[in-house]
Amino acid sequence: MRSRRCTYPLRLIKENYTYTLEQIADLFGIDLITVRRWVRDEGLARIPKTRPYLVHSSALRAFLYKRQSARKQTCGAAEAFCCKCRKPRTPEPGTGSATALPNKCTRFQARCATCGSILNRLIKAAEWSGNHPLAHYIHDAPKQHNGVHLQHRECHFQKEEQLCLNLTP
Repeated sequence: MRSRRCTYPLRLIKENYTYTLEQIADLFGIDLITVRRWVRDEGLARIPKTRPYLVHSSALRAFLYKRQSARKQTCGAAEAFCCKCRKPRTPEPGTGSATALPNKCTRFQARCATCGSILNRLIKAAEWSGNHPLAHYIHDAPKQHNGVHLQHRECHFQKEEQLCLNLTP
């Protein structure tokens, strides 16, 4: 059975404080057996020769930081994180959308080219532009015709020829 992946908030750990195993379990809302497994098998350092077992806050923070950072996967320039594959993936062309958020970020969402589920990526607003590698995956919304972006068509006919029906100004 695979273990449940969890991110523990390191900000809850007090500076220069010693915790019992029960206090660690209560702090993060996990089982005492999990904390004992961390000490026994996964290398959480405890203060030697203490009963009940005591763990210093710096050792707990270093252990959890190392455990959580080992799971992180960085996305490439033209990749976003797939929620189903749990890996950075390339989006399917024409399925992307970009939404400006109030915290000066842009949320990019698209479909995964591998499994078809949703890809997500947050990009700083200063870095987002039409030249961004993910901007090429955004589906083009139909543009409304206002005549400005079209070139003016010219009629090439001479006198006494067929009437030109070019009605654009």
